[in-house]
Amino acid sequence: MQPNKPDNEKYSVTTLVADPSFVSWVLQGNPVAAARWTKWIAASPENAATANIARQLLLRIGFKEHVPTEDAITASYDRFTNTIAGLQQAPVQRRRLYAVLNWRRAAIWTGLLICVGAATWYTWQQQNTWQATTGFGETKQLQLPDSSSVTLRANSSLHYRRSWNGQLREVWLLGEAFFRVNPDKKAAAFVVHAADADVTVLGTAFDLKQRNHHTAVFLLSGKVRVDFHDKKMGSKVLSPGDLLEYDQQQQKVSASRKDSSYSSWVHGKLTLVDAPLSDIIDILEHNYGEKIVVDDEKIKERKIEGTIYLENKEDILFIISNVLDIQISRRNDTMYFSNRK
Repeated sequence: MQPNKPDNEKYSVTTLVADPSFVSWVLQGNPVAAARWTKWIAASPENAATANIARQLLLRIGFKEHVPTEDAITASYDRFTNTIAGLQQAPVQRRRLYAVLNWRRAAIWTGLLICVGAATWYTWQQQNTWQATTGFGETKQLQLPDSSSVTLRANSSLHYRRSWNGQLREVWLLGEAFFRVNPDKKAAAFVVHAADADVTVLGTAFDLKQRNHHTAVFLLSGKVRVDFHDKKMGSKVLSPGDLLEYDQQQQKVSASRKDSSYSSWVHGKLTLVDAPLSDIIDILEHNYGEKIVVDDEKIKERKIEGTIYLENKEDILFIISNVLDIQISRRNDTMYFSNRK
């Protein structure tokens, strides 16, 4: 940085790690450079954040100049000069000096190239990797770096990465999410990895759930291929309306047909058609973090129809208690479902 440059001059992380003045301040404590950069950092919080990232990159790399000692250079040089007749001493001294300078320049430029490479990788990673999580009772509307949209259900996590050559988009999912994948002619595929299967798509809308050794894929539109990690299960290609479920413990795959109400949770509600209470218990446990004990297993088989909104957990409990005629009580961190007395 030159002294006459204004304090509001903008620098990126890549620019800073390649700037000799910034490098000399961070790695060598150059007092002149320190004064200049300290003033620039103090100009705004954004400058401070950028400088901190660049500084951490340089310190993490931790490169050093490896300059040979004068004795080592002399010994190496003498082994060659002894075989050359008539060589005068003056040129020898000059060549020693040139050797030292060349070693020093090589070390500095190597370090700078490493820094620029690291900064480039960091910038690429920021633009092509992404992650998000949700807590109990929380749903997030997300947009991935490739403009695909995701609705991430409660108690779930998602990690996105695009390959260096741009030919593959990958997502790792724990929990449940609804995807609307943006078609990308430059990308070969969009793949979502779950614990028991991988879902490959090219431009579609689908729901993927992975809970308690149970995987469910519902295709709303487009086309997907499900590749199970258990090779005995093979691969399945789904058409719109297909629901594919896999029970890892029983090693069983089942297929059925559903309409768009299957993914109604994306709109903050449950559209229930002859749904057993066990399905709602599953939602209360996985999406709200409740621990539920049912004193009579037959209670789980009671059916309910209609629309339940998910904004308020207490409303859900009130509805199922009155519609299904069950008593709900709580002791410590556990909720108990039982027949009304």
